[in-house]
Amino acid sequence: MIRIIIILFLLTSSPVLAECKYYAEADVVNDELINKKEHYTCKEKDNFFVQFITEEKYQNAFVMVVAALLENL
Repeated sequence: MIRIIIILFLLTSSPVLAECKYYAEADVVNDELINKKEHYTCKEKDNFFVQFITEEKYQNAFVMVVAALLENL
């Protein structure tokens, strides 16, 4: 049981899987920045384990896996 918990923890705690982009724009008037706008966007890569738990299309398979694990304890 402890091995299963450790494996699940290792699967979910992966390093950051995101591609982030940052840019800013502003107007300069009398050597001062005005109307400063910062844009920060990240696109995370999909983790199959998280999708398996959360998405509806895997709902039946997830229930069967949990049931099989509980049955074998």
